[in-house]
Amino acid sequence: MNINILEALIYSVIPTLIGLYITEKVKGNVKSNFDKKLENLKKEHNIDITKLQADINALKTKENFKFTKLHEKRLIVLENIYKLLNNASKELSVYVSPVKFTPKDTKFEEYENNLQLNYINAHNEFVSFFNDNKIYLTVIELIENYLNQVSEIYNDYSTNHMLKKMGDNSNVEIRTKAFTAYKKMPEKVNPIKKEIEKKFREILEK
Repeated sequence: MNINILEALIYSVIPTLIGLYITEKVKGNVKSNFDKKLENLKKEHNIDITKLQADINALKTKENFKFTKLHEKRLIVLENIYKLLNNASKELSVYVSPVKFTPKDTKFEEYENNLQLNYINAHNEFVSFFNDNKIYLTVIELIENYLNQVSEIYNDYSTNHMLKKMGDNSNVEIRTKAFTAYKKMPEKVNPIKKEIEKKFREILEK
């Protein structure tokens, strides 16, 4: 009777133990596979992050390079347009000046024609450079205002100049505009130039 009870216990416990063993074995295999997959996923994730960081750094380097080149180009444009602006305004001041010292062995009419041509060439060079490089400038409105003012001054003086060459010097209003055109340089042009210079300095200090 005792043997039968023992056998019954053995037969009932062994399957349970075997079941527990198999369950734990399966759990161990599942955990091992899960750990491997998790480790692989971590590695892949780290690779993705590293690649992303590398891409971001490359993009930053590219953008910094583009910004540096753009700033260098802008500095060149500012330097040249400032020189051309000063040269053109200087030539206009000389041309419209009521007092001119004619070089020896040169007729006044010839000298004044040369002064006019000097201004026209300087002005056209400035305007051409300005139009070709507007994309780099933030003072377009100021320069266009400057161009409007110098155009008015030039027209006031050159109209009388042209009429004199044609032998007509009878219009008092035209002569008066010509003789007073030089006054508009310090009144209208110079303040705009100072404002342009101020804007240029702000750009250079960035």
